[in-house]
Amino acid sequence: MKDFSAQYTVVGLDIGGAYIKAVKIIIRNNEIHIDDIVRIHNPIWINGAESLVPKLHEIKSKFNLSEGSKYYTVTTMTAELSDVFKTKDIGVQYIINAVEKTFNDSLSNYYVTNEIRLITKDEALSSTLKVAAANWAASAWYLENCLSKSLNLNNFVFIDIGSTTTTIIPIINGRVSVRGRTDPEKLIVGELVYTGALRANVATIVDRVPYKGYFARVSFERFALSGDVHLVLGNISPDDYTSETADGRGKSIGEAMARLSRVPCADINILNNDEIIEIARYVYESQVFKIFEALMQVRSWIASMGFRPSLFSAVIAGIGKHLAYEASRRAGFKEIIDVDKLLNTYISSVFPAYAATLMLVKGEFHEEICP
Repeated sequence: MKDFSAQYTVVGLDIGGAYIKAVKIIIRNNEIHIDDIVRIHNPIWINGAESLVPKLHEIKSKFNLSEGSKYYTVTTMTAELSDVFKTKDIGVQYIINAVEKTFNDSLSNYYVTNEIRLITKDEALSSTLKVAAANWAASAWYLENCLSKSLNLNNFVFIDIGSTTTTIIPIINGRVSVRGRTDPEKLIVGELVYTGALRANVATIVDRVPYKGYFARVSFERFALSGDVHLVLGNISPDDYTSETADGRGKSIGEAMARLSRVPCADINILNNDEIIEIARYVYESQVFKIFEALMQVRSWIASMGFRPSLFSAVIAGIGKHLAYEASRRAGFKEIIDVDKLLNTYISSVFPAYAATLMLVKGEFHEEICP
């Protein structure tokens, strides 16, 4: 056990293909303080794998991790899925080496596995598929070890909707009860849905949209994204729209409407604003339904084991919490708990990175520390 009266810094990293999310916490006087949070947009398929080290250095600089600092890092990742890497194995190795190169002066660097444990570089390099897409496991650790115990909340389903994906984690009798550990497994069992609040191509959500009293089939081109839908409907602000847009233009409501008008191969001279809003509403409902379907699949499995899903709560997180709330309500959850309100801090947009820091803190510093 470390001397907990000393001051230590822990940096949690969640390295995705579109965003790098980072949390810096400071352990001081037997308390954990969130010092800073960073979300950097870095579409690795556009900027290239070589962009990763400079972006990590940017985070290191922002966090003031100078030579001689007493700090640890803990990393989760999903960027290995990007097609800039020939295989996941190559991607995981590349990301680990980038972390080790950037944070070579840390006290130690750890990696989260899909077995919900921490390992160091050598084991991570030899167990790449256990490290790949294991950010859900950091969240799962927190849900079981902190959230469940502190709230005496034994049965709930966690729904975290980010810019790109939806993660669903069932907690039964206070224990993580997932059926899938890899992305393909989780896609099969309903614990992962490839739809998110900003980056989902509208053509992956719907295959037709309402059009002048009919339904028009949509183009499969990347004309508009879910961020355009939620911006037009007022679910997010332009500042919340942090990803790239489909056409590279701006993030005003008018520009979002122009992108949406192209989905049925029209434009703003062919469709009026109200017609475009109706298209956005239809896409929104369809996206909620995709998440609803996954929740119903998970609830069905819970019921098959003899538990009553109607007694489970929903715990929601991520920048797509508005989607999580609506899908949870329709799926039958009577109690819906917002992680940010629960913790009294806006942490849900970087939840796996935050959870990973606490996973490391408990393992390295103190058995009972869990805010």
